[in-house]
Amino acid sequence: MLELLAKNHLLWVKMVSNMGCPRHLCEDIVQEMYLKINRLVTDKRKIMYGDDDVNRFYIYVTLRNLYTDYKKAKNKYTFFSYIETDDADTIHTAEYLYSDTETEKEEAFYKITMKLAREINSWHSYDAKLCNTYYSGNMSLRQISKGTNISLTSIFNSIKNYRAILKDKFIEDIEDYLNGDYHLL
Repeated sequence: MLELLAKNHLLWVKMVSNMGCPRHLCEDIVQEMYLKINRLVTDKRKIMYGDDDVNRFYIYVTLRNLYTDYKKAKNKYTFFSYIETDDADTIHTAEYLYSDTETEKEEAFYKITMKLAREINSWHSYDAKLCNTYYSGNMSLRQISKGTNISLTSIFNSIKNYRAILKDKFIEDIEDYLNGDYHLL
C-alpha cells in the first residue's frame, strides 16, 4: 500500500505546500502521513479506488489534519503576560516565549489583542463574559444558548452588536496591521 502512495509523493508535497506549510516542513508532514496510514489503515480498500487508484480526498484530509495538529502544537508554546498598574502612570509589560524568533508583526498583533481585551473588559460583565465565551471559548452559539438557557436569537444579536462595536473602534488598527504599518499601532 505504501508503494502506491509513494508514487504520488510530489503531489502530496504540493498539497501540503498549498495549505500554507513552509517548504522545509512539507516533506516531514508527508512522511508523518505515510506513518499514520501505515499504522491505522489495515484494509487498503479504505483508501483505494480499485487496485491502484488512491483516494486523494482521504489523503488530503489526513495531510490537512496533520498540518493543523502541527500548527496547534507550535502555538502551544506561545504565552503572554500583561501587567497593568492603577497608578496615574500606567505600566505595561509583556513577556513573550516563542518557539521561533520574535517579529514586529507579532508585537503588533499583541498590541491589537490587548486593546481589544481592554475594551471588552470595560463592558458590562454580562456582555464581556458572553463575548469572551464566544470568541475565546471555541463554543458555538447553540452550545452557549444551551449551557446558559439564553435564547439563541438573543445571543446572536448580542454577538452581532459586539462585532459592530469592535469593528467601529478598531478598524483602523486592523487595517494598519493588515497593511504592514505596524509603527502606527
